[in-house]
Amino acid sequence: MTPHILDAIARTDKGRVRKSNEDAYRLLSEYGVVVLADGMGGHRAGEVASGMAVQIVSDLLVTQLRQAVDNASATQEWLQQAVMMANQAIFDASEQSSECMGMGTTVVVGLFAENRLFYAHVGDSRLYLLRDGRLKQLTQDHTMLQFLLDQGVFKSQRDARAAGISSNKLMRAVGLDIEVAVDSAEIELEPGDIYLFCSDGLTNMVTDGMIGAVIQESLLDLPYATGLLLELAIRQGGTDNITLVLARPDASVSE
Repeated sequence: MTPHILDAIARTDKGRVRKSNEDAYRLLSEYGVVVLADGMGGHRAGEVASGMAVQIVSDLLVTQLRQAVDNASATQEWLQQAVMMANQAIFDASEQSSECMGMGTTVVVGLFAENRLFYAHVGDSRLYLLRDGRLKQLTQDHTMLQFLLDQGVFKSQRDARAAGISSNKLMRAVGLDIEVAVDSAEIELEPGDIYLFCSDGLTNMVTDGMIGAVIQESLLDLPYATGLLLELAIRQGGTDNITLVLARPDASVSE
């Protein structure tokens, strides 16, 4: 399995309201690995959970990458198993410490390799693709709001929120239960692709339309784009921690 070296940049901020930053990320450009997590729990337990998740998942992926495996389905299994092992470790830690009881975290992870992006996620941290000037959300939130939309109970997010449905109520997270279902998929890379990994501190403050416009206008300057998106989220209220990673696969993607 040959990873794609990434042209990538990450930014994180606690925002204007939260006292600490419970988001975490790990960007390993040389391995084509991105992991982002948004923790939850009192007494800084969310910070513990997210930190454990990104460390465990990224370490396991790097270990697997050092082994010669070229099977795409096996790669998706790596991602799922890595997240499941993080889930077990976080759950065990929460059982052993009263201060960490009930802690959990979202996770979104990507592995760029063999002309593909393999990705997995739990929760409402998101992965987007900007291709040919259009921004597309690749992951689907594991929230009550999204579930009700999928069931046809509400026609739009605006209708659901008007009925008092919170966009932040998770139906699935890493570490809350002894087992967790992990969604995974893959997509073929194309020249010019830019991928955005982010916590909901960005997407709750900045619309998808604005996110797409900022990235499209800053294609040649990813550091500027990440800085502007972070600034916009803070300016719009900054009610949560904000973390984002913009990644562009290297020039080895076949033209």
